[in-house]
Amino acid sequence: MNKNALKKNAWTRVRLRPIPKRFFGADGPQLPPVDDTWILEGVDDSGVRIRNTGTPHGTVLGFDQVHHYATDPDRGAGHGFLILNAQLHFGGNALWTEPTFRPGEALPDQFGSVRNWDRRNDSAYVQSLFPNPQPAPVVTPSQGVNPAAQFGLLAFLLVGGLLIANA
Repeated sequence: MNKNALKKNAWTRVRLRPIPKRFFGADGPQLPPVDDTWILEGVDDSGVRIRNTGTPHGTVLGFDQVHHYATDPDRGAGHGFLILNAQLHFGGNALWTEPTFRPGEALPDQFGSVRNWDRRNDSAYVQSLFPNPQPAPVVTPSQGVNPAAQFGLLAFLLVGGLLIANA
């Protein structure tokens, strides 16, 4: 990666490759991918500063995590791609990275074929993962076993166990 060339692209809008993985909270289930726009805020000795325009997430990528910058002519001047050697993950207030196998290639997951996901569908998706649980049925003495019979069975098992243990 050419650091000087990357410095010239400061304050451009970039899309990250691989697309970052999103999670419902830091420990929740993975959400479908959203191809967010990120601002390349600058390059200095510490690395490459980026910030997500759709969420409050931002980070400094190490130079070894950035493979290269590529222009995005379909979106016009001031837009590009940042091809990474790492996969960003974010959920809740957390953001973390994992190395990838090849530059720009996402780590495998169940969303490999999902495109153009709208963030507004996240709550319905999470709701589908955790449908409203059915309450446990309440058993009353008239519906179930007589409580006195349950106590008698328990006493029999305890006494019987003691007799066998002493034999």
